[in-house]
Amino acid sequence: MLIVGLAISVGLIVAVGAREVAAGFLRLGAFGFVLFCLAHAPVVVLLGVGWRFCLPAATRARLPGVIAARMLRDAAAEVLPLSELGGFVIGARAAVLAGATSLEAAASTLLDLTVEAVAQLAFIACGLAALRVLRPDAALIRPAAVVLAALIALVVFAALFAERAIEFVAPARAAIRRWFILFGDTEKAFAVMAAAARQRGALAGSFLFHLAGWLAVAGEAWFGLRLLGAPISYPAALVLESLLFAARSLGFFAPNAVGVQEGAYALIAPLIGLNVADALALSLVKRARDIVIGAPALILWQRIEAGRLWRR
Repeated sequence: MLIVGLAISVGLIVAVGAREVAAGFLRLGAFGFVLFCLAHAPVVVLLGVGWRFCLPAATRARLPGVIAARMLRDAAAEVLPLSELGGFVIGARAAVLAGATSLEAAASTLLDLTVEAVAQLAFIACGLAALRVLRPDAALIRPAAVVLAALIALVVFAALFAERAIEFVAPARAAIRRWFILFGDTEKAFAVMAAAARQRGALAGSFLFHLAGWLAVAGEAWFGLRLLGAPISYPAALVLESLLFAARSLGFFAPNAVGVQEGAYALIAPLIGLNVADALALSLVKRARDIVIGAPALILWQRIEAGRLWRR
């Protein structure tokens, strides 16, 4: 899949014009690239705080450690040639290093992913609303709204009958059990997750921070395109990033979303009046940022893990 994705990405860049894409990338400059990397910090902080709300109140994990674990989770998903599932395992392990128990890390990761999925649906809804304002004639709006409404109804149903669904739907319980068995006692992990899920106020806080984090992702794209010399409005950036996320979710099996991200940008850019070459340049800048931030984070994590093993 990685080779296919790379072929799609390269083919798109060549078709659009490699020189135009490179020109947009070079317009950013070293200083602009540093600014773009720094602009990612608020996103990580907001998403890390959202994860912290999913941990038990009595956990020993500190907020800075959870934020670092979130950064590592994203780094593994974006840098290593793995699907996002690999990032979840590494992120949970990093939460243990931050002070959480193995059971807390495993349970809170599942809970965090669930809450974040709800926030992402709200993010996509915001993007469709923005598209409705910018391009009311867009043919994509109605079918996307129908699919989104169906997903929201499914999430509401699952939230109302979560315990029964897990109890009686064998594949769901088996999948969760296989996740928990990586971290220890599965039944205790179920109990930890159930206790955390009963903290409605904490889950509401987690939802709000996750939604703020994803809205900040759109702000990050808005800022990046201004640095690239292709300014667009924030609502247009919201459309771009929300529909990109929807495409990445459908193509979750593609390692690092290679090909999926570039293809989505090429399709969405004309809807908001953005040059496709500039959209692909933004994609390359984002991938470069992920490597610059993620690779050192993963190396540092490996050194910490090696040190723990050596001391044992």
